[in-house]
Amino acid sequence: MFTGLVETKGLVDSFKKNEDGMILRLNHNDSFEVSINDSVSCNGVCLTVVSTDKNSFEVQLVNETLNRTTAEFWKEKDELNLERALLPSTRMGGHFVQGHIDCVTKISKIQYFDKSSTWTFEMNDHIERYIVEKGSIALNGVSLTVASKRKNSFDVALIPHTIELTTFGNLTIGDNVNVEVDILGKYIENFLGQQK
Repeated sequence: MFTGLVETKGLVDSFKKNEDGMILRLNHNDSFEVSINDSVSCNGVCLTVVSTDKNSFEVQLVNETLNRTTAEFWKEKDELNLERALLPSTRMGGHFVQGHIDCVTKISKIQYFDKSSTWTFEMNDHIERYIVEKGSIALNGVSLTVASKRKNSFDVALIPHTIELTTFGNLTIGDNVNVEVDILGKYIENFLGQQK
């Protein structure tokens, strides 16, 4: 479980393909300490650390993960948003993020203003019912608020701090991002469905 508050950015160092998918090595700064078996959100995808050293760690990506996320497009030197799993003592500044990606969507528009920007994303039928104006959504592992919602798209507003701290500064129109909708909507839908 994560909060969607990115701790740092990691740099893709290498890939090692195997029959189950691949092993990904990520470089990180000194302050980002992880151990074997830790869960780490990498651009919103919950992955398990399988080996580590001082400034890097490796995670296993299975074919299911590669097929459902933007991980299939990651390449060497790409930056990824990193967040370690939350602790019971962690301040809850974002929202509950599982690291289980619902779909991949595309950036369709970016509007820059003086000190903020509005980003528009395509919205397919699979996630439409879970997205609500002023509700929470995780995009590439970043906890954000839905600013507005239309028939086939939704907007989020970003402040410069978010763009600088995360990989949003590297993204442009047409790029794909991982989407995880708020889990609360899914639980409510499931509960109400069982009551019929």
